[in-house]
Amino acid sequence: MTSKGSSTLAFVLGAAMGGATALLMAPDKGEVTRQRIRDSGSRAKHKGAAAIDQAKSSVADAGHDIGHSARNHAGAASDAFTAAKETYTREKNAV
Repeated sequence: MTSKGSSTLAFVLGAAMGGATALLMAPDKGEVTRQRIRDSGSRAKHKGAAAIDQAKSSVADAGHDIGHSARNHAGAASDAFTAAKETYTREKNAV
């Protein structure tokens, strides 16, 4: 198993054990505890979704910037090639 896979597995197992411990040691009634867990899960879900949306936006912006830069470089390379070709032709005809 990869290091990333091991870390993920350790995190999931730790979260499960922490949740089980919290349920066993909870001072509130079961329904209250379950509602808190649902609320916490819902908040985590929304935060995670917001983080994913931000990451998608950042990746899309970076892709746009990279594409724009690549087009500019391709245009500059094309211009340089055309100039070199013209210089070659001019020098060849001068001889």
